[in-house]
Amino acid sequence: MANNNKKGGLFSKLTQMPERSEDYARKTLPTNRWSLGWDLFRTNFGKIVKINLLTLLFVFPLFFLFLLNAVNLSASAEEYPFSQNLGLGYPTYPGITGLAETLNYNNNITTFVYAFILVFYISIGVAGGFYVMRNMVWTEGVFVGSDFWAGVKKNYKNVLLSSLLFTVFLATTTLSINLSDIQIANNPNLTILFTILKVISYAFLVFFILVYMWMLTLNVTYELKFTKLIKNGVIFALSLLPFSLFFGALAFLVFTPLLAEMGTLFFTIGVLLTLTFGLSLFMLIWMNYSTWAFDEFVNDKVAGAKKNRGIYKKNEAVKDYTVSTTTVINKRPVKPITDYDVEIVELPTTFSRADLQRLQESKIAMIEDSDRYVEEHKNEYLEDKSAVDEFMSGEEDTNKKSKKGKKK
Repeated sequence: MANNNKKGGLFSKLTQMPERSEDYARKTLPTNRWSLGWDLFRTNFGKIVKINLLTLLFVFPLFFLFLLNAVNLSASAEEYPFSQNLGLGYPTYPGITGLAETLNYNNNITTFVYAFILVFYISIGVAGGFYVMRNMVWTEGVFVGSDFWAGVKKNYKNVLLSSLLFTVFLATTTLSINLSDIQIANNPNLTILFTILKVISYAFLVFFILVYMWMLTLNVTYELKFTKLIKNGVIFALSLLPFSLFFGALAFLVFTPLLAEMGTLFFTIGVLLTLTFGLSLFMLIWMNYSTWAFDEFVNDKVAGAKKNRGIYKKNEAVKDYTVSTTTVINKRPVKPITDYDVEIVELPTTFSRADLQRLQESKIAMIEDSDRYVEEHKNEYLEDKSAVDEFMSGEEDTNKKSKKGKKK
C-alpha cells in the first residue's frame, strides 16, 4: 500500500502524491464503441497507416481506373462541341442532343470491363485489410504483415465472390442511370418517368453498397458459406437501414474531397488523406459499427462467440460470475477454483508469437481438464434431490399444463 504520510523535506512533501487507484485506471478504458474507435485511432495510428499502405497497394488500381474514366470524360468534353453553333464564322455541326450522355455511357462500359479484371487483384487488399482491422477492433495483438496475409488466406475466396457480385450490381445500376440520362436528353416528354427510374437505380445502388459492406464484415467475423453471406448481408442492410446509412456515410466521409475537381486544393487534401489513413479509417468505422451490431443481435445466439471485445463494462466480472453460478452450477459440476492441476502460462513483459502460442495451448489444456472433470462428476449433482426438483420444476409445470389441456 502507498504511504500517505508525507515525510522528508519541503521538496519531498511537494512532490509526494497519491497513487492512481484501480478504479481510475478502469475509467480510462473504452466503455463503448465510440470511445473504442477513437482510442484505436489515437493509440495505434502507426499501425493504421501501415494497414492503409498495405491495402492501398492492392486497391490503388481501382482509384486509377476511375481517375482514368474522369480524364477520358474531360478529354471528350474538349474534343466534341457540346454547344450549338450560332453561325458566326465557325463550322456548323448537326444536332448533338444526347451525345454527351452517350459518350459517358460508352466510357462507363469500358471502365467496368476493366473493373471485372481488376477485382481479382483488388480482393487481396480487401480481404487482408478487413481481417487486420477486425483483430484491431477486437483489441487482439496485431502484427500487420502476418495478419494481413493470414486474412487473405482465410477470406480471399468469399471476398472475391462478393466483389464480383457487387461489381455486377454496380455496373447494372450505373449503366441504367446512364441510359435514363440518354432518354431524358432525347425525349424531354418522358423526363418524369426516367427521373423516377434514376431515383430507383440510385436507391438500389446505395442498398447494394451496404449489402456488400455487411458481407465483408460478416465474412471476417463468422464462418459462413457464400449464399449465407448474401442472405445475412441483405438482412442486416434492411433491418438496420437507418444506422447503416449513417455509419456508411460517416465511413465514406474521408473520401468526399476526391469528388472535387482535379487540381483543386480540396482534391489534393482528399488524395493525401487517402494515401495516409483514409482506407484504414473507412474500415475502422464500419468494422467497429458491425461489431456492435453483432454483439447486439447475433453473438448471444452463436456458440462460443464473445461479446464486447475491447470494451470495459462496469462490474462485468461480477455479472459473469453471477450468471455462471445461477445457470451452470445447478446443471453440471464445476471444478473448484482452488485446483492447480493446470495453470495458464503468464506472458513476460516482452513476448513473442511463440509465447502467445504457449498461452493459447495452456488455455486449451485448462478447458480440456475442466471437461474431463465434468465427465467424471456429471451424475453427482443428481444426489441433491432439492436441486433436481428445483431444476425440473419448470418442466413438470409445463407437463401438467399440457395434460390438463388434453383432458379438456
